[in-house]
Amino acid sequence: MHNFILATGFAALVSAQSQVVEAPPPPPVLLSTTKSGVLPIIPSATGTPFAGVDTLQGAIISPLPPNPSYTGVLGPAPSQTNQPAATYVATLPDSMFNPLVGDAVQGTISAVGSSSGVEFIVNITNLPDQAAYGPFNWHIHTLPVPADGNCTATTGHLDPQNIGELYMCNPAAPATCQVGDLAGKHGGKISTPGSFSTSFVDHFLSTEQGSPAFFGGLAFVLHTRNTSRITCANFQMHGGAGNATAGNGTIGGNATATSSGGLPEYTGAAGRLTVGAAAVVAGFAVALL
Repeated sequence: MHNFILATGFAALVSAQSQVVEAPPPPPVLLSTTKSGVLPIIPSATGTPFAGVDTLQGAIISPLPPNPSYTGVLGPAPSQTNQPAATYVATLPDSMFNPLVGDAVQGTISAVGSSSGVEFIVNITNLPDQAAYGPFNWHIHTLPVPADGNCTATTGHLDPQNIGELYMCNPAAPATCQVGDLAGKHGGKISTPGSFSTSFVDHFLSTEQGSPAFFGGLAFVLHTRNTSRITCANFQMHGGAGNATAGNGTIGGNATATSSGGLPEYTGAAGRLTVGAAAVVAGFAVALL
């Protein structure tokens, strides 16, 4: 009976996720004041005041070139070695968060802790048209994808050092990049047509629960050229019991995650039509009977 109740509630959540529709992104918003994880420090300018930068869904659309003298609020990211040999896999869903760009992107992002860091294997297929929507950025974000599949609810990039997005990541100095900026540290935006695969070792992410750089349970997000979110999936522990959870305390980016489990407010979310909410309520109502 217990399994039936859980299955019924889960089926309702899946139904709701498939019915949620992504609205066209809102117009860009000018950001001219500090925002943690995005613009934590106003750059010093000579001659004219800082005029601000355009953002979309809370992210800077056109970052400035790398700045070797800039290291963020808390300095460079510490190297993570001797990681627990845990495996986390993010499997992209069959239903697209943003159906406006075409058919569903498919793929997996696998990560295994090792003595030298975290070993990643990325395989993505059925990418949208490069000319229309590429190249594609890819990151680990601060929060998990919720049950309705809303990729904007994952907030900004995982950024415990509060480096922000104003300057592009310099792959020659990855410790000065946002910890979750996989594209910036490992090969750049995806510019190949149709599919993409790569493997690398990241020395700044962690498989150790409680570490500020721990990404278990957090979201992998794929973006279009203008930062709109295409699809997303959470890193699930492979072979473990249930979903991995992020460590307690403050996490970099646009939000604060705590042990209470509540989602923080996100002020940069795009418009989204949640027509499947009734299915979620119905599923939990059945589960409580």
